[in-house]
Amino acid sequence: MDLDDRVRDALPVNEPYDELIAQAYDCWLPPGAAYGDAPHYRSSIERGGGPALELGCGNGRLLLQYVAAGLDVDGIDSSADMLAICAGHAEALGLAVTLHHVDWTSFDLPRRYATIYNPAGSFALISDDEQTRQALTTWIRHLAPGGHLLVTMGVPRADFEADWEWHVRRSATRASDGVTFMVHEAMRCDVDAQLTHTLHRHELWDAHGQLITTFMRRHRLRWWTGEQMEQLLLESGAARVRRFGTDDEFIAVATAP
Repeated sequence: MDLDDRVRDALPVNEPYDELIAQAYDCWLPPGAAYGDAPHYRSSIERGGGPALELGCGNGRLLLQYVAAGLDVDGIDSSADMLAICAGHAEALGLAVTLHHVDWTSFDLPRRYATIYNPAGSFALISDDEQTRQALTTWIRHLAPGGHLLVTMGVPRADFEADWEWHVRRSATRASDGVTFMVHEAMRCDVDAQLTHTLHRHELWDAHGQLITTFMRRHRLRWWTGEQMEQLLLESGAARVRRFGTDDEFIAVATAP
């Protein structure tokens, strides 16, 4: 059966994390929680010994704890709503943060950074090959000489046989008003094209369990193997590349000339 035999909708793909999506993300992944990836990026920033830049900082789940620890870290994101939430958290914590609302694949900032990192596998949201190369070139160009770019990637091997079965992906309740944000997910992988096609059904429930609203979003995620990622980084201007982790979950570290 062809990938689109049953699922042939014209929903927009990879829409920004705005409005209700930004609120939901902040509820699911709030700043201050103990995230497993936080120590690794922090140690990389500290070893770098200079300013750092977080690509796709969102609501500041990682960024704010690093700034609170006295590290010099800027953030960029393509969602103004996510950055507004991040700025609100920073103000509540008494932190001064530098945030940039830019297209994260083609920006031009005045600083050059010792460390640039892209956490949580969000690199997969760049599904176009040409735009992927543009993004990596932009990121490496913003490194100081000898600086490091860290890109997180995973191969979703466990989902290769998925066939649009629905399951609950995330659910959390906002303490301030009792609203619950829930998202259901269904997917199908195009292994040859290295793409995951995903449908997300979002629901908002009030404090009494009554449905407030529901809506659909579509994502197309592009994965790269470790060898492919290394080659991409070298072609994009890296002087050398190392890789840590497994074949299916890894961080590629590119060093600037």
